[in-house]
Parts: sequence; C-alpha cells; structure tokens
Amino acid sequence: MASSKRYIYLIFALAVGLFFYQRNSSTEGFSKGKIASSLPPNPAWTIPASPLEQQQELKAIFASPFKFLGEGAQAYAFESSDGKYVLKFFKMRRFTPSLADHLCPHVVRRRLKNLNWVFNGYKIAYENFRKDTGLVFIHLAKTHDLQQMATIIDQQGQEHTIDLDQTEFVLQEKAELLFERLAKLYQKGDGQQAEQSIAAILELVKRRIDKGYADRDKGVSNNYGFVGDRAIQLDIGRLYKGTKERQFEHVQRRIQQWQEENYSLISEYSN
Repeated sequence: MASSKRYIYLIFALAVGLFFYQRNSSTEGFSKGKIASSLPPNPAWTIPASPLEQQQELKAIFASPFKFLGEGAQAYAFESSDGKYVLKFFKMRRFTPSLADHLCPHVVRRRLKNLNWVFNGYKIAYENFRKDTGLVFIHLAKTHDLQQMATIIDQQGQEHTIDLDQTEFVLQEKAELLFERLAKLYQKGDGQQAEQSIAAILELVKRRIDKGYADRDKGVSNNYGFVGDRAIQLDIGRLYKGTKERQFEHVQRRIQQWQEENYSLISEYSN
C-alpha cells in the first residue's frame, strides 16, 4: 500500500514538473519542437490534392528561405524573401494537450476547443473567402503528397528546414495593415483614397456577413489590411458559420475611433 502511494506521488510530481517546464519553455522563442504535433490526419481539415499549377506555384514560393517576421498568441510568422507572402506555423502546444494537462481537465477542453475553432476557421476561409483573406494554401492535416521542404530563419538567425508534409501551416499573402495604410494616405494628403480604403474594408465585412459567417475575434487593428488595393482579413482563425450581433457596426466604430484618435494627423494633411 505504501509503495503504491509513493508511486502515485512520483507520477504526480513528474507531471507537475513537466507542466511547469512546458509553461516556462513556451517563452523561449521559436523551435521546431513547438510547431510539431502528433495529430493524426483529420478528414475535416483535409483539402483536395493540389493541382499541378498550384504545386508549381508552391515550389516556386518555397524555393527561397522565409525570415522571422513575428509571433502572436497562435502562431509564428515568417516572411518570404520577396516580401509577398507570410508563412504561419501554429504553436501546437496551445492546441494539443500534454500528459501534464490531463491533471486539469478544463485545460484539455480549452486546448481542444482552440484547436477546433482555429482550424475550422481557416478551413472555412480557404473554402469560401480565399481572395478576401489572401490565403494561398492551408495545410491542417498531415500528408505525403506535398513533398516540399521550407527553409526558415528564426529571430536568432538560425536556419531550420521544415518538412511541410508533416507540419500544420498556412501560407498567406503579405498585407499592409489597415491603420498603417490610413496613416500613410492621410500623411500624403490623400483623404479620398483613405475613405475608399475604409469603404473597401467595410464592404469586405459585409460580404462575409451576407454569406452567413461571423467572427469571434473582435480585433480590427491587426485583423484587416490590404494587398495592393484589395482589402483582406488577415486573422481568420475565429470564423464560424452563424450570426453575431452588430459585428459590422463594431468594425465601423473601431475605424471611427482610430480617426478620432488621429484627428490632428487627419486635419493637418487635409487642409
């Protein structure tokens, strides 16, 4: 009986130690281990095999290395050498429960909910709003047919080679953020183009709503931008089929708030 208790205590101590190790190591920057997962291929997130034209496009895009661009709560982002694309690798620790997580069932539920929300959101965007989100390709389930490697350079300048068949990732056109674009246009004295840009973003939001899709993410400053003059929604990991009250008004109000906060900039270059 005593030996059984000691065994249980040992397992508990190891699990707690692993939990704190994983939590502390999560802030140490990018590593290949942080984007790796043991997720089996899920038919719900699988996309049809790429046609030859798309395979050639991907091969050309991945021919050059991607350099570290930044990181958010969900993913690490790397920019292509020509500045046209962003390659996002998911922080799989946020989405896949570890052994230690099972000590706290609510943590397991939260991670799996995040996984389903984000992957479903990207699948919805790829199937319904590819142009409006700048998505070039998504890979949310492991495959064997890509036969493509990616070279990335992390924030320390270290080079990594990633097997894309075995890694979940998203490839998206690189965009200029909405408020950065507005600031530049107002500084140039081009208030008309700024207003057209605002209208384009609002039309983008309305198109999504009219098709019956909503967004759980309330963010605007980092979620909308432009590829050339084409408005896109950058962060689409919270899209879902359904409705949400006043989502159009929320985006509209946030833009108006930015204009009020930057009234001196707008008025200076409008006169």
